[in-house]
This record gives sequence, structure tokens and C-alpha cells, in this order.
Amino acid sequence: MPKTLIIAEKPSLAKNIVAAINPSPKWVTVDAKTRTGYYESAQYVVSNAFGHLLSLNDAEDYNPELKSWRSTNLPIIPDSFKYKIAGDRGVKAQFALLKKLISRDDIEKIVNAGDSDREGEIIIRNIIGHTGSKKPVFRLWMPDQTPQTIGAELSGMKPDCEYDNLANEGYARTYIDWLYGINLTRMATVKSGKLLRVGRVTSPIITAICEREREIRNFVPQKYYVPTHDKDGLKLVSKKKFDAPEECAALCDLYNRSRTYVKDRKTVRKTIPRPKLFALSDLQGDAGKAFRYTPKKTLDILQQLYEDGYVSYPRTNSQYMAVAEKKKAKDIIASIHKTYAGHFQNVGFMDTKNIFDDSKIEAHSGLTPTYKIPDVNSLPEEQKNLYRMIFMRFCSVFCLEDYTVDRTTLTIDNSHEIFTLNGDVTVTKGYTVYEPPKKKSADLPPLQIGDEITPAFRPEEKETTPPDHYTAETLNAYLKNPYSAKEKKELSDDEEAMDVISEVELGTEATRAGLIDAAIKSGYITLTKNKYGITDDGEFYVDSLAGLGINMAKDRTLNLGKSLKQVYRGGKNVPEVVEEAKSDLQSICAGAAVHPDARREFKGKEGASPLFKPVGDGTPFCACLCCHGEIKEYSNGWFCSTEGCPVHLMKDDKYFTKVCDGVSPETAKAILETGSCHFDKLVSKRTNKEYSATVTAEFGGAYPKYSMKF
Repeated sequence: MPKTLIIAEKPSLAKNIVAAINPSPKWVTVDAKTRTGYYESAQYVVSNAFGHLLSLNDAEDYNPELKSWRSTNLPIIPDSFKYKIAGDRGVKAQFALLKKLISRDDIEKIVNAGDSDREGEIIIRNIIGHTGSKKPVFRLWMPDQTPQTIGAELSGMKPDCEYDNLANEGYARTYIDWLYGINLTRMATVKSGKLLRVGRVTSPIITAICEREREIRNFVPQKYYVPTHDKDGLKLVSKKKFDAPEECAALCDLYNRSRTYVKDRKTVRKTIPRPKLFALSDLQGDAGKAFRYTPKKTLDILQQLYEDGYVSYPRTNSQYMAVAEKKKAKDIIASIHKTYAGHFQNVGFMDTKNIFDDSKIEAHSGLTPTYKIPDVNSLPEEQKNLYRMIFMRFCSVFCLEDYTVDRTTLTIDNSHEIFTLNGDVTVTKGYTVYEPPKKKSADLPPLQIGDEITPAFRPEEKETTPPDHYTAETLNAYLKNPYSAKEKKELSDDEEAMDVISEVELGTEATRAGLIDAAIKSGYITLTKNKYGITDDGEFYVDSLAGLGINMAKDRTLNLGKSLKQVYRGGKNVPEVVEEAKSDLQSICAGAAVHPDARREFKGKEGASPLFKPVGDGTPFCACLCCHGEIKEYSNGWFCSTEGCPVHLMKDDKYFTKVCDGVSPETAKAILETGSCHFDKLVSKRTNKEYSATVTAEFGGAYPKYSMKF
């Protein structure tokens, strides 16, 4: 009997698919030691990847001479991009298993069950393509991982070719990121003498944070004075500002001699709009503010909730639901009423364009709970916090009662200036029973039209304040919309630019958190108490790129973002976008090439960086195993002095820190002279048992690659 092979992106998804189609599947063991295997039933075979089983070739895979980092061989532009199987033994075994399953005679068709986004689309496509299979492929698109949704989607799958534009955008993004990352990282590193990881999105993030921190650091507060009345619960603040207190005091005297009275009082009943569903970046911002979770941590917690079937797909940039999801919304509401009988009676279905709007959805709807409602108190604390936020937001969106207020506007006339004050009195609580409103209204005194006020204005000393540090919320807002109102006004006559600005963003909902986290781990930026900061290395990074003319700011993203959107919409193909990047990189590299290489000079912002001070009298430490040149010791590591030679070893190399508590001079000499070092009496941190092993190092990239033989 013909069968269908379903390839999930990861094991947890494979288990959820199996649970939806067959609660008691047959498990076929391929390797008992690693528990490698697959599920099989009369109709389906289900297996999985481990995320990316294939990765783009490294530069040296195209040409071995590119192992050496030299500015003279940049830019590196492959004739065509090729993938390879990742080096891990487990990954190779899993690919071999999938290839065997795909080639089985009884497998009639294959299902791409990657995560429902660009990355998930190409992860499974690459696996199938690498096997050379020509069997028909269908797409399992899952807004959530509940059995009900998986079953429904399996019965209505579309051919995978209908997702070609999504895949093409995924490939275009991947190729562009490789091109800019590989070429500009190498160029910046060779020219600056320090490893600088340059990326299409990472660099603008670091630059934005650096510029903001410098604005704050260089800010000089200026005192100014404002006429202010603050008495009997009434505060009136003038719009007029003075540099000199005497001038302000003179105006206060004039105001205090003038009749001040309530000129008008109006009360209007207003309905405050319900909030929108969370997009990922909105939730990351709120979670950062409420719990100080990093964007990466928020996404990781959400991913687990998604894999457990409790929330919809997390990597969404939309705040709306699709029109076709009205039944889904009704099912969730019914489940809420069933789970919490007697509670949430104000939550009910509403069919409005403020909730259901296909035009506001690119790939995924806003974050919602699913009909599968957990025992919230049994969830880990971090999952509980985020689930409650998503659950309560859904209840707010579908709250049947309006949130209404009586909004009172007081107009105070001082003869010389009109003051306007607003205050709200809640009439019906509406959605605020589920979450507080974003803005809290001020209380107003019980003044009526014609009431006289005895003015008591005095100069209030104030100080100009620096811009705020970026937070998870404000950085996400900047990345989603990097153009200020002033910049938009300047470009308002350029219709094409305005079209791009209206939708261009730095990174995507799926990638930003990981890129920010990588910049933190690389030591370029910091995140402390939900505030981003720049490090010395981050400033060196920004200054080095600027000095080399490597401009990876948002203006370049405008053009790249436009091209990628056009690929998704079918207006451009992948080779066209690659050609644009090629031309751009040739221009950037030509400009940077006029600067001298500083691979072994290690120049910092103000001369020699303290990280790279020579140790001793300059006597060679040992000979280089690759070029037989001189290895010299610096305060942070050992480096070959031959220009372009990649051989080096850092004293705080994390591999050796884990294996043997650091790099000794003896270890360094063995690795750098012979490429390997034998260790006796190493202690396993997992079993606490002793073992012996030989560590072998391979040089060629920015970091040595290590392997261990026991």
C-alpha cells in the first residue's frame, strides 16, 4: 500500500503529528544507542530533521585558497550556492535515514512539515533536494500544533510548489546574509586587526545602540524655567520656556495679577478601542518591561508553549486573525467557557474587521491561545507568565462589553494663556478587567464653568533630558520601523521610497531575537535591567566599519528589504537579488581595499589595543604548523605573524576552558606546532570519571575547529 512520508523540522513536532494521526504508532528503531528511528502506520511514515541538517558551503569549500583571509580575494561570490551536510555525526546519520525513507518504493509522496515560515520551508526543501528525489511534495502548514489543527491541515494540504515565493524569499535572504556576512566580516577583520562579525541586520542593530548611547553620554543638560501653578489639586504648566529665572518670574507676576477662571468644561462619553492581538515583537517588548525577559528568552518560552500546543505560531508580525479563522476563534472561546465555567462571561465571538483582516496578514495571524487550555498553575513560572499575557490579550480582544469613559476637558483661561486639562471617569470597565489600559488618566478637580481660581504661578526649574536607553520594547519598535517621522517627511516626495519605508524593517520577527542575542554574546552590546548598552568592543566595531566605509546602516536595508519583498511577491527572482548584492559588495570592498591590512597590527581606537599587547621581548613562541612562520605571544593569545595566515589560539578559548580549564603554554605549543595535543586524566563533568583523549585543531576560519578522539 502506498504511503506518505512526513518530514517534521524537529522531533517534538514529529511527535505531535503522530499523536494527531495515530495515538499508538509503531516505532521503528534504526539505531538503539541513539534512539534514531521513525514512526510508521498503515498510511504514514513520520520522521524528522534536527533543524538545519544542511548548511551553506563555507568560502573555502568553493576554493581552498580562501582559507586564508586576505582583502585581495574579496568579494567572494560563488557561481552558485551549494549546501553541505553539517559535520556532526548524528546529523549525518539522520540525513542518511531520511534519504533511505525518501527512496523507499512504497513512499508515494512527501510532506514538508517544517515550521510554518521561510526558514522552515527551506530546511525541508533542502533535505529533499539533496537526496535527488523527484517524488511529489506537499506542504503541511500549521498555525498551531493541536491535534485538531494538524488533522485538518493534513486533509487540506497544498502542493509545496504553491509556497515557491516564500521559499525563494528564504533563499534570497540566506544568500544575501551569507554574501554580506562572509565578505564584510573578512574585510573588516583583515583591515582592523580584530575579528568583527559584520551582518546585514546585526550591524544596524549595534550601530543604532551605539549612536543612542553616545547621544546619552555626550548629552549636556540645560536648565530652563516654566511658569507653573500647582495648588489645590490643580496643576497648570505654561507652554512658554525661559533660560533666565528672572524672565520667567516676571511672567509669573503678570499671570498672578490676571483673572484666572474656568472658561469651559465639557464631558463626552468615549469608547476606548480594544487592544490588538500580540505580534511577537509586541509581546517581547511587554515581557521585557514586565519580567525583564530578553527577546530571545521570550521567543524560546513561546516556542515551547507552541510545541506543547497551547499557543499559535509565535514568529508572527501580525496583530489580526485571518477571515478563515472565525471558527477557530469560536472554538477557543468555547474552550475558555468550558474550562473556566462561570468566569469570562464577557468573552464572546465578534465578527469585525478590527479582528479579522486578511490584508493585515503576511503569513501568520496574531498570537492566540489554542482550544487546548492548560492547567496554568502547573506550567513553569516563565511559561505561565507569557501564557497569561497571551490568554488575557485574547480575552480583551473578544470582550463583549465596551470600555467606556466620560472624558472631561477643562479649559482654564488666564487672559494671557489658555490651559487645557483632560481626565477620564470609567463608566464600563470592558476589557480592563483582563488587562490594565496602556494609559492612566489624571484626576481632575470638581471645577465648573465660571469658577474663579487664585493664580499662584512660580518659576519651576526644569532640565532637558537625554534620550532614553533602548529597551526590548523600543528597540523592537525601531527595528520594525527604523525611519523617524522627520525622515519620512524628507522622503515624502519619493513615492517609491515611501512604499518601501511603509513596510521595510530590520530583520524579521523570526530572526531579530537571535541576532540581538548573538550581538550580546559577541560582546558588542549589553542588556541590563531591560536597557541596552554598548561595550568598548561595540564602539570599536562601529568606528572600524565607519572608517572603512562599510556602511551597513538602515539606508542599505531599505534597498535590500525592497528587493526581498519583491521576491516574495514574485516581482524579482533570486539571481537578480544576488546580482544586486554582488554589485553592492564590489563597491564596498573596493572602497575598503584602499586602507592597509592590519591583520597582525591589532590597532584599536587609540593605538594598540590592550588586548593585543606583545608578551616578552618578541622572541617567537614556536613555529606555525601551516606556513612555518613565527607564532608570537600576545596578552590574549598566540598568533602567526605571517600576513593572511589564519593560525591562532586565544588564551580564553572556550573549547579548552570546558575540556581542561584553559589553555596552558604547553597545550598552545602542541596545537600550534603539530595541530593536536594529547591529554591524560581529563575528568568528565557529566560522569565525574577520568578519561584520555587527543584534541585535533583545524585552522582556516575565524576560529579553529576542534575534534576529539578518545
